[in-house]
Amino acid sequence: MAKKEAKSASKVEKGKGLDVGTAFIVCAERHGGRIAFRTQRDAFFDIEYSDFTKQMLIKSQVNYIEKDDRLYVVGNEALEFANIFHAELRRPLKRGVISPSEKEALPMVELIIRGVAGKPAYEGETIYFSIPGPPLDANYDSVYHEKILEGMLTRLGYTAKPINEGLAVVFSDLAKEGFTGLGLSFGSGMVNICLAYMSVPILTFCVTKAGDWIDQQVAAAVGETASRICSIKESSLDLTKRDGLSRTEAALSIYHDNLIDYVLAHIVREFERNENAPRIDKPIVIVLSGGSTMPKGFLQRFNDVLARSTFPLAVKEVRLASQPLYGVAKGALIGATADEAKK
Repeated sequence: MAKKEAKSASKVEKGKGLDVGTAFIVCAERHGGRIAFRTQRDAFFDIEYSDFTKQMLIKSQVNYIEKDDRLYVVGNEALEFANIFHAELRRPLKRGVISPSEKEALPMVELIIRGVAGKPAYEGETIYFSIPGPPLDANYDSVYHEKILEGMLTRLGYTAKPINEGLAVVFSDLAKEGFTGLGLSFGSGMVNICLAYMSVPILTFCVTKAGDWIDQQVAAAVGETASRICSIKESSLDLTKRDGLSRTEAALSIYHDNLIDYVLAHIVREFERNENAPRIDKPIVIVLSGGSTMPKGFLQRFNDVLARSTFPLAVKEVRLASQPLYGVAKGALIGATADEAKK
């Protein structure tokens, strides 16, 4: 959608994309023709206040908020604190939207967004931010979530526009296919699905089992914290291994297969339910994006489960996004720069 031109490396082009995820918040913008990303973990951990601890956080340049005799460590360092204290992270988002049960959610997510998105290049610069599709397996909508994020970004000086998370994956990685195909974003709080034809969404929805669900199930099975399982999954999980697995590795293997099967079953069910939904005659490309696709061997696991399913569309290829952790932010950026070009 946006033409790639040779520009000065110092030139920052207008428009930004923001992936507001349950585990990470990622901002994308163009610098001289290349895309630059800024990312921060969407999490926090509270510790007891002391002057000495506060000074150590400042000295170490750790993001924190001071409130009610507590210090709230925000971002990547929050996971380190949680693992040190053998405790759980606190999350501003739950199942892809602002957590209704976390009273500190709003100031925490706003602090992270301010740090990641920064100030606009000019008043009213366009920023596209990700929102989930309607959930098939839960009873809530994302209107409150969308309007809260829009308000935060507007206060920063942006013109904020929502983009479906699955559609952002299509924008990010299906340009050669004319923005036609199936985009799947495997996040922490949910898996977002979008079938698009020439950039027009045909079906968009999500399911609320995702990376966090895997962490919680494995933690319960092996007697660990979900935060610790998350660290193992992010640092060393190898899904190509089938034999000689530790107890934790075996549980992670089982629940990854279960999640993929769950997602594909809901896609099949949604097609069966929508009998009049437009169909695409040619075989499509499926793109897998999101942090939960990062473990080695995830693509092969997906293909194995897909081969056993009664998938309703002919599939030409399944591939990982070119930058799985940044695919949604990149797709949102493509939408934003297209809007800026119209101006």
